Amino acid sequence: MKRTRICAVILLAALTLAAVPQGDAAAQLTAVNISPQPYGINVHLAQDSALAKARAAGIDWIRIDVDWSIIEASKGRFSYGEVDRVVNYAAANGLSVYASIGSTPGWANSKKGKTYPASNLTDWKNFVTRTVNRYKSKVRYWGIWNEPNLKLFFALGKDKFVQQVLLPGIQAIRAADPAAFIVGPELSHKTETGSEWYFWLKYILDNAGGHLDVISHHIYEDLGVYYMFELLEEGDKFIPAVKKIVEESGQGGKPFWITETGWQTHKYSETMQANRYLEMLHTRARKNYPHKVFFYEIIDDSRPGVEPFGILRSNLEAKPAYNTYRDYIAGLLPDPGNPDDEKINKKCYAEQTAGNGAPAAQNPALRSMYKARDFLRGYSATASATVDLYYSWNEDFLAIALADSRVYRLGRQLLEQAQRFLDGNDWRALDQPLPGELHRCAAALAAIIQEEYPDSPLAPLARLAQRNMELIGRSPLRDLLEFYLKEEIRGFRTSR
Repeated sequence: MKRTRICAVILLAALTLAAVPQGDAAAQLTAVNISPQPYGINVHLAQDSALAKARAAGIDWIRIDVDWSIIEASKGRFSYGEVDRVVNYAAANGLSVYASIGSTPGWANSKKGKTYPASNLTDWKNFVTRTVNRYKSKVRYWGIWNEPNLKLFFALGKDKFVQQVLLPGIQAIRAADPAAFIVGPELSHKTETGSEWYFWLKYILDNAGGHLDVISHHIYEDLGVYYMFELLEEGDKFIPAVKKIVEESGQGGKPFWITETGWQTHKYSETMQANRYLEMLHTRARKNYPHKVFFYEIIDDSRPGVEPFGILRSNLEAKPAYNTYRDYIAGLLPDPGNPDDEKINKKCYAEQTAGNGAPAAQNPALRSMYKARDFLRGYSATASATVDLYYSWNEDFLAIALADSRVYRLGRQLLEQAQRFLDGNDWRALDQPLPGELHRCAAALAAIIQEEYPDSPLAPLARLAQRNMELIGRSPLRDLLEFYLKEEIRGFRTSR
């Protein structure tokens, strides 16, 4: 039961002892607003006045539209003005942006309509590349197409979507910005013939899931939040749970986001909308699942016939749900049914990523981490100092990991490899050197940070690692902690 915190300390050994910092993206990092908070809202390309309301409510994340059919309506003529405005507002006001890119202009598919893919994949990839390059200093999280399982948004089948839209889009994003996070597949939770979300999700994850950094889903549920979570976690009599399909496809260790959910106020009263928001927020917090939620949407669309899902009326007046969301984020609406013994440390990379599930009271991985932490603090003065260093430096590492998908993935791999290292070894792991796979992963992480984050507060650890890399690769952890690097570790502790 003690292994996962040891994993965290081995991660520290692999970071503290085995690599980190120096580069050039530190300046870029300061330009990218990446919040660890789970609170989001769909804004499309809302006016600044509505964006200001989101910011005033403490909502850290916005999901925006990047519509190819509008931006490049004529080949080679680009009109990014509205996207520029929203992205620049977000950057200036501390909002993290998740951008959803899609919809084909008529010139690119023989005027079949924006729900058909481009006839020439190069046209699609060129637009994605141009867009990511334009915004990569301010946007790091990208989605590809909205609800492709609905004919309303994508006219063809799941195989065509993967081969003609998703994979080419992913390739273009990765080439333009290797640090970007790719979120998907953004399916609607529909079960009608041809749109069955479960067939689409399994197919996409089996064929492209390894390229996604975050798994996302859209779900609206008239029967309420309790039943919504049943569909997500347990399924029903004939349809599997979303979580089961994600896990069976080998993607269960990745963050899971709900990027659309909500209740419109023609069908429901504004009071019920507010109550559902609060129930959703409380339930998400109890489970730490989904890891982010983007409600739909910030403001009612004033066009006739459009359902009013907004938490603001079209004249910017707040509905009760706006006040509920704001007050919950501010801590004014605590969950009366969740006193909670141990909450996740939001500054801890390992705790943020381990288990992908419930708080410590219901999460064996987190309980294991806490017990291992306490053991190490009692093991020796140097081991205790190493644990303290882990927490001291970890917030800096988390800030980089949230802005750089490569660092995030390598950090997770280090934790997973450390867990495997400990299986069957228990505390005997301290008498062994770092396994080659773990050491190589740490070296890869070091190379990224060394080249791109020179001004990070983690830089002194890189110098320690570089001076001692050979020693780190061949020496037992116990010897590193208690003999070879003992004084350096104590020095870092006193200087931090």
